[in-house]
Amino acid sequence: AQFSKSVTSTGVHVAILSTQNKMARSRCDLRTLTSAIMVATSQCFSSSSTTSTTMTNAFTRATTTKVTIPPGNIKAIADLEPQALWSQFATLSSIPRPSKQEEAVLSYIKSFADERNLQWKQDAVGNLVVFHPGCGQGKDAPAIIIQGHVDMVTEKNNDSQHNFETDPILLRRFQLDNGENWLGAKGTTLGADNGIGVAAALTLLDTPLNEGDDHHAPLPPLEALFTVDEETGLTGAADLDATVLGLTGKTMLNLDTEEFGELYVGCAGGGHTTISFPFSRGDGCVNGEETPDVVELRVDGLMGGHSGINIHEGRANAVLLCAAAAQAALREEGVNLISITGGDKHNAIPREAKALLAISNPEKTMSVMERIVEDYSSAFKEEYGNLETNLCVRIINTDGDTKKTPLDPASASRLLSMLLALPHGPLKFSHVIPNLVETSNNVASVTISDDDDTATILCSTRSSISPALESTRNRIESIASLAGATAEKSAKYPGWNPDMRSSLLQLSRGIFKEKLSRDPGVKAIHAGLECGLLIEKLGGDVDALSFGPTIEGAHSPDERICIDTVEPFFELVRDILARLAAVR
Repeated sequence: AQFSKSVTSTGVHVAILSTQNKMARSRCDLRTLTSAIMVATSQCFSSSSTTSTTMTNAFTRATTTKVTIPPGNIKAIADLEPQALWSQFATLSSIPRPSKQEEAVLSYIKSFADERNLQWKQDAVGNLVVFHPGCGQGKDAPAIIIQGHVDMVTEKNNDSQHNFETDPILLRRFQLDNGENWLGAKGTTLGADNGIGVAAALTLLDTPLNEGDDHHAPLPPLEALFTVDEETGLTGAADLDATVLGLTGKTMLNLDTEEFGELYVGCAGGGHTTISFPFSRGDGCVNGEETPDVVELRVDGLMGGHSGINIHEGRANAVLLCAAAAQAALREEGVNLISITGGDKHNAIPREAKALLAISNPEKTMSVMERIVEDYSSAFKEEYGNLETNLCVRIINTDGDTKKTPLDPASASRLLSMLLALPHGPLKFSHVIPNLVETSNNVASVTISDDDDTATILCSTRSSISPALESTRNRIESIASLAGATAEKSAKYPGWNPDMRSSLLQLSRGIFKEKLSRDPGVKAIHAGLECGLLIEKLGGDVDALSFGPTIEGAHSPDERICIDTVEPFFELVRDILARLAAVR
């Protein structure tokens, strides 16, 4: 191997070049040395520096694909194990990968495969498969599908200037009072959902090809499936072309659940309902005033979170809280609704919402508004305060946009009443698996278009039982109809029915108990894992299992991954594959 290092005013460039495959045997030593170099060079910069480091995939085998990684990110993962996996995660964190904009990360993975002489195939929607022939005695075993999605949810705090289309995720490492070690991001979602699963798959693909490698357990042939656009509706999995991708595996490990120690064997199906509410605007006058003052009624500081995984926790929905406070305000004389907006992801519980209100006679009306805000703030905190500790309801004075005419009172009343009538939260719990939400709905967002005087409300419904899913969506459609709105239902995606007799489940449970001296939990999840769709696309006869390290706060800027669970998670993946390598 040859190392080159040059220090410039803009950063540090470290390249590792290897020309012989046999050098892979020395990878552990190279990795340790490279880690030391990365830590040392990152200390040349202050933690607030915007200077970045270009790293040529330093902790893995030779690659010429350069990704600019902030020095703070390198420092955050420098001494973590397994280093190869964390290096891949730092690289992925530096590649923008919003849903529907995965070109850059897919290009990185294809270059990664090319540099290792690994075959890859891609279908029309963008899903990518990289093939590894296996190593040692595992080469003759049946192929195993390793699956994760490359896109991430793009949520940020209100004061964040982060641009998800251009900026790297900035990592922060911290320790809790109980000694647990965690990795999060600075003001944004982390992307561990599902970046950590993709990083694990890439690390497996980096396993040397030379047969009989003494440093690695046997590995069966791998079909590493990287799907796109999971977070905005599972569209990559829904449009997957298994024939074009050349998928043959009948055993699948999905690395996209977020509770280490739990093996997932089922998930909910779901579908969206888009409500279109036509409204009329008034004549622009409020109590005879042609240019009323405009104020913003804002609800923010909420936890948000995943609309499936966190829906049972009773977290507040900013859209519904804002609608309730706005409805009370509109009962006062001289107050009219201009707009209400909040939420922007179907799979995230809304954290923020605002209503623009036109008010006449502000000297008199503002005191009434302040009383309403105070009353509703107290009521909300009484209901949610122990959980939603940062909940905030307030009135903000604005410069006002007098070009926006308020809705007529009847339209405003129907819109807010419809929002408050829509079901939100868990609607039924399973009779089979204790504490599992069976059916739920998330009032995900509301927006108003000035072009055609239409309010759009998005609901995301989930259920592990197909008739219950459709019954809930029919209920939403009925509520919309009563309010004079129309509802359009998307195509639903299938759930994944648990198979407690699965041979993959039994094998994995045994390995888990051997390693950790305890039985893992076996669960189904109230979220739309891709497994249901993928199993259907692959012909139905697929034995699947989903697991991962512990991730909290997914789909929100509070997202964090428990560092202490990543190494045992990856060891479990390797051990399962080593056992499957012996299957004939």
